[in-house]
Amino acid sequence: MYGLVSKAMEQNIYDFLSEEQLRRVPVVDIKKDTVFIPAVDQDNMSLYYILEGEVAVISQAYNGRSFLIDTISQGEFVGKFSHMRNKNFYADIKTQTPCKMLKLSDIRNEILNDERFLHFFYFKTSNRLYDMYKISMMRTLFTYEEILAYHLLDVADPAGVITEKDKDICLKTSISERQYYYIMKKFRTSQIISHSKNGIAILDLASLKEIAFNVINFMKNRI
Repeated sequence: MYGLVSKAMEQNIYDFLSEEQLRRVPVVDIKKDTVFIPAVDQDNMSLYYILEGEVAVISQAYNGRSFLIDTISQGEFVGKFSHMRNKNFYADIKTQTPCKMLKLSDIRNEILNDERFLHFFYFKTSNRLYDMYKISMMRTLFTYEEILAYHLLDVADPAGVITEKDKDICLKTSISERQYYYIMKKFRTSQIISHSKNGIAILDLASLKEIAFNVINFMKNRI
């Protein structure tokens, strides 16, 4: 079993497409912050393979607050795969960075009927499901304060500076803006962080790690 998984990890899309098929597959360049698969697009299942860049799958709660379902990057498939199971997440798929992709929609049925390709496709997409389950469990098991501390540590650069925008942090952690600003004020009062023109600076790394301790162990499979 491990050998099959290891082999699948080493393969890429070009191992499964013929030269004739590649001639029918356009390479598309999509600008940053573009919703290229909208939530309302229900007629056909688009299928892309990311060559460069990163995209986000974003849905919206009943109260209008956006939340992140998944982040997908180079070497992964993207599309409304829930439609393959007659389900619908009602999610926008949006570029986080400039992206270059193979648009496989026109040959989707052809390649999904190829057993070799189908095994590769399910391997790539099922791996992401486990990551999504892990994040969903994290949001259930731990407090907003623990989750936010973990996220700040995760996105900080080597100098301990976070340049991510407040809105993006809220989206990725599923924390409301009100709760986010309350926790950040608490961190500032405790002199764990500070704000500057460059972003958020971590002043007390040890204290932030202590708050995030259980989340770190959970995400690194130590518990």
